[in-house]
Amino acid sequence: MAHFEVRISGEGLAEINGELLVPAPGQSVHEAVLDRLQQYAEQRAAAVGATVNDGPGGSHFVLEVSPDGSSRVLDPTDPAHRAPEPTPLPAPTSAPAPTSAPAPTSAPAPTSAPAPTSAPAPTSAPVPAPAPASAIALAVARARAAATAPPAPAPAPAPAPAPPPAPAPPPPPPSRSLPAELAEQITRINALATTGRLEEASAEATALRERLTSSAGTEHPDALEARAMEAYLAHLRGDHREATVLALSVARILCGAGDPQAPAAVARAAAAWQRLEDDRAAEIHGNELLHMWGRLHSSGRLSAADEQLAHRVRTQMEDLSAYV
Repeated sequence: MAHFEVRISGEGLAEINGELLVPAPGQSVHEAVLDRLQQYAEQRAAAVGATVNDGPGGSHFVLEVSPDGSSRVLDPTDPAHRAPEPTPLPAPTSAPAPTSAPAPTSAPAPTSAPAPTSAPAPTSAPVPAPAPASAIALAVARARAAATAPPAPAPAPAPAPAPPPAPAPPPPPPSRSLPAELAEQITRINALATTGRLEEASAEATALRERLTSSAGTEHPDALEARAMEAYLAHLRGDHREATVLALSVARILCGAGDPQAPAAVARAAAAWQRLEDDRAAEIHGNELLHMWGRLHSSGRLSAADEQLAHRVRTQMEDLSAYV
């Protein structure tokens, strides 16, 4: 897998393998980095990896970006996800001593990924039962209790359990009539999910999304419909990392296109994000969520309920940064 080094400065600029990247007007530096990495992936018809250093004192992580624009944070301790070590060159025989080489530039810094919202799911997919309290909320509650507990010899009372996040909303009815063949395939996938055959349903949804993306393009409404279904099925299977990544990719495309369904897509990505157990992934995807909400707020497209949800996620991100 091709690997790149990304460094993000505090001035809103980035470098990829030493090449300066300036965001387009209205585009965040993180979006610009993701777009450029997606271009590299499309050119290679395969996922690419990137080691990201996000500003002075910022986070450091390894990111994988696929040709369809989806991304995920990798475990940097896994040898399979490390950048390849350069092959040492043989020492030249009787060559003159080289002049002093220029000092290497500092390693690139990782970008915080935008914040997720819960993904819109396919029509008539089953509604999941409420999930247990998210790992983020529980970690924050534990950290707060430890920080505020008095130093009395008697044990402090256990903190009240954090309320469980609201379950992801059911998939909305399609905002347009679907082609007969696509509607038939979605009906079949829904039937598999309803009977508990989630692995089969997910496999068919993934195959459908890949076929539609290949034939019509990543941003085609049919491809987005299939990706939203794939995200919802990942949520039903309990794969909240995959659900968040897929839901965010749908929301990112709809926000960029100014689609009226964008606020709902961001909200769905947020519902998946609330169940993430990986703090680093929660931080990266949470930042992407907040950025998308910021764009929607600037264009006056957020309802009062959307504003409240964005505020809750922002508070959760602040707590996560302070206590975890």
